[in-house]
Order: sequence, then C-alpha cells, then structure tokens
Amino acid sequence: MPPMLPVPSSRFLVPAPGPGARRAAPDAGPVDGRVPYAATRRDPLAMRLSPCRQFPAGPGNDYVESPSHGDERPQDGWRIMRSPLRRAPRGGLDHDGAPERGKAPEHAGRPPRAPGGRPLLGHVKPLLTDPLGLLASLPRHGEVVELRFGRTPTYVVCSPEAAQRVLRNSDHAFDKGGVFYENMRSIVGDGMATCPLAKHKRLRRLAQPAFQSGRMTGYARTIQAQVDAVTATWRHGQVLDVLPEMRSLATRSNLATMFCRRDLGPEVAGLRQSVTDFVDHQTILRMIAPGLNRLPTGRNRRYRASEARLLRFLDEEIAAYRKDGKDHGDLMSMFTTALDSDRLSDKEVRDTAMTVLLGGITATAVGHAWALHQLSQDSALDAEVADEAQAVAQLGQEHTAAEVMARLPRTRGVVAEVLRRRSPSYIFPRVTVTDTTIGSRRIPAGAQVLLSPYVLHHRPDLFPSPEDFDPYRWDGRDPHQVKGWLPFGAGESKCIAYELAFMDLTLSLAGIVRSWRMHPCPGSVRPRPRLHLEPHGLTLRLTERNPR
Repeated sequence: MPPMLPVPSSRFLVPAPGPGARRAAPDAGPVDGRVPYAATRRDPLAMRLSPCRQFPAGPGNDYVESPSHGDERPQDGWRIMRSPLRRAPRGGLDHDGAPERGKAPEHAGRPPRAPGGRPLLGHVKPLLTDPLGLLASLPRHGEVVELRFGRTPTYVVCSPEAAQRVLRNSDHAFDKGGVFYENMRSIVGDGMATCPLAKHKRLRRLAQPAFQSGRMTGYARTIQAQVDAVTATWRHGQVLDVLPEMRSLATRSNLATMFCRRDLGPEVAGLRQSVTDFVDHQTILRMIAPGLNRLPTGRNRRYRASEARLLRFLDEEIAAYRKDGKDHGDLMSMFTTALDSDRLSDKEVRDTAMTVLLGGITATAVGHAWALHQLSQDSALDAEVADEAQAVAQLGQEHTAAEVMARLPRTRGVVAEVLRRRSPSYIFPRVTVTDTTIGSRRIPAGAQVLLSPYVLHHRPDLFPSPEDFDPYRWDGRDPHQVKGWLPFGAGESKCIAYELAFMDLTLSLAGIVRSWRMHPCPGSVRPRPRLHLEPHGLTLRLTERNPR
C-alpha cells in the first residue's frame, strides 16, 4: 500500500500569446488579494474556482517562464506559467513576521530542492520506498524544502519557526484546499478538520464550550469506565492484535463521551464496524483512486451500508438531543445547545460529530497501540507506569481530572514521547491563497505546503537522540509549551479536542497497565504511513499483574 502523503495539485496552466496576439486574460480576478488553490486537470472543483483557464499548446503559444521558476517545461501539450496575479510587489513584513497581504520581501528566494529527484518522476521513488526517511532528511537542506512529484512542487516546512508561521497564519495566506481535503470532505463532511478558514472560526467558537476544562472530569470518568469494560474481557495469556483492539476501545470511549443520553448497548458493535469500514477501506481508497469507491464491489456496498447506518444514527441522535434540550454532560449536549442566537445547524452538528468521532477514534487508537508497544519493550518503565496507575486507582471519585492527571507524571511522559516519536497525525497539508513567504523563502499562490510533525519531532537539535524513546526528557516540562512539539497543530487550526485527546491517551494507558503486562510477540513492528502513522504487525501477549 503506498504511503498516504497527499499528492499535490499542479499549477495554473495557461498559454503564452504569440507575436502580435493579444495576451489571454484570466477569467476571474483575485478576491481581496487572494486566489483559490491551484487547479488540476483531474479536479473539476479546482477548475471552477481557478482564476485561470487551461488552454492547449498550439501555434503562437510560446512558453512563458516565471522569474523565480525558470526551469518549468511544457506538460502534456499544456503551457505552464505563473499568473501575473501571483507576482508579489515589493513589500515588507507585518508585526508577526508574516508578509503583508500580496507582498513578499525583495530578498526572499526560492526554496532549495531536495536531492534525489529523478527526471519526470521527481521524488516519487523515495516517497514510495522510504517516506519517513525522506521526510526526516529534509531539515538539513533548509527551513523550507521543495519536493517534486512528477513536475509539481510541494514545499515541506522543516523548522519550528516556519511551522508556527504557517499554522498561526496571521495574514491568512494559508488555507485547507486541494485534492486531499476535497476527498476528506466527502468522507467526514465539512467539519473543523476539513473546512476552509472562512468557516472554521465560527464552527470552533460554537463547539469550543464542549471542550472546556470544567467538563473534563465527567469525560475522564466515562473513559475510565470504558477501559474497565474492555479489559474485563481479556484473559491471561491472550494474544492481542493490538491496533484493532485499541480501535474498539477508542470507539467505545468516543461514543460514550459523545452520547451519554442513553446506553448505546448493542449498537456499539455496529457503529464500530461502520468506523472500521470508513478507516480501513474508504479513506485509503478515496485518497489513492477516488473513482474506485463507486464501483459495484462487495466492499463498496458494505461501505455504503455502513455510511448510511452511521449517518442515520447521528441524525436520529441529533433530533433526540434537540427535542430533549438537557445537558447530559456529553459532547452532543453542547453541540446542540445554543449559547446565543447563533447555533450549529443539524448538518454542522453532524459534520462536527463525524470529525470528532472518526478523527478521535483513528488517531487515539494509533496512539494507544504505540504506547503499549513501547511499554512492552521496557519492563522498568512499564513498572513505573503501573505503580502510578495503581496509586491513582485508590483515589476517590471526588478528585477532578486535573488532579488525577497531575499524579501520573511518568504516564504523561510516555504519552508525550509517543506523540513525538510516532505522532499519529504526521502531515498537515495546506495551500497558499496569495503570494507569501515562509521565513526567507518565497512561496507562490496556489502552492501545496506540507507541515510534518514527524519532520520536526526527529530534528536532533530540538530533540536529542530523536530515534530513542525517552519519556524522561519530559520530566518537569509541559509538552504543550515545548518548541517544535506539534502533534495537535498550533494556532487557530489546532485540534479543538487536544486536551481531551491527551487525557484519553493518558488515562486509558494507566487503566490498561494497572492490571495487565504486555509482552512482545515474535515478528517486527514497523511504522506504516497511511492516514495515520500506524504500527504495522503489532501483536502482544497479555499477563495479569495480580491474577485472581
């Protein structure tokens, strides 16, 4: 299976007029100094939004070179140029170090291109054979490095300062667009993880009350109850296929924190299967070959049935919560309750719930699996975490989530290190909507930009011995305040549920290790880049710490 790095879209394709011919003009100009993301011949939506049309090469259409990209060549009978709309006038930086809208400093230059590219293919071969090695090698070449997939450039951000520049996005030069997000919207809807910047701010404001610190204690108790229910079914000597088992746990925990109005009971199994179909089949299929999901295959039919079941369940629950009008201490109560005259529509609630459920389940399950793998490799560290967990288990119900978390410093260190070394979300794609700069590098409008926590988390100047799993590096440190630690993103697009996600990983790990010891099984475990960075081939043997 190819890695799940998004393949970028191509640039605008326009003809150059021949001698005496009138220059072809774009059919639409920029709005407020911004242009939509670059169009591709395979992306009808992009073509509708693009300020330039595509024209075939022909007599009188000469190749036009960009001043900063003079190495371009015609592709498949089409001429490539940079639209004059993209050309930034001379200008300076605003107070945040971001360029003024539509401007870039004179000294800004083109990002260096990573070595190892091949003619025509670019960096496709290293991407397919060793994507993580390719990513980890980029910082030595600069703060922003160009990769090529075919002839299309992608700019990878390689320094924490540059990453903060893109994620905090003070000049609104970056947005979520292109093929990757269009495919994701077809799966999870137009929620906070996939919607454009213009919509994101309102959705975040309306959903934020559900993730306030004061509600975390109720969520913590729900999570602990689900961990106890799952581990109660385990048996001494059992061999776990860890990732599916952790996905089952994450499904239960996420559904329970989302819906407390009633006991879902037997519905959980069906909903878990729906989530599995989304993650294991459709997400991968739509990323690699979007059209194949419409073929009349058995797997596609199962997916459509699962999709219909999940959407029907969400619609019924939203209607019931609207009618009930009570706060049940769960996420859905907050999503469906209006704090002012503005509120989330039913579709916005459904898209938000889909984003939280599918994103929370898949990423959390991967984090659980990597944490258990690391503890199975280090018996002393495992014993430290177990001691903390057993001490916390003696606390009464009157303790808040913050108090419980404060008593789990080693467990929190393990989670922080898992999110550094094997961050489930290892890439954040963006597109530029105006000419801009990242650091000292000029980035044109319509360009694909990749931020990778994996790149930053494996820089030895930020994290010494980055390949070593060292939870002790977090002693006395809050990872959320550490430069370069970005598993949840940053700025206005930071994961809205980051506090809940970190707490879920910590409490679930403590709940499991309190009663069970994990032992590695024969075979190698390696990271597999798909939608998330999964531990491929991970199985563990269980032994009870205190046999009954």
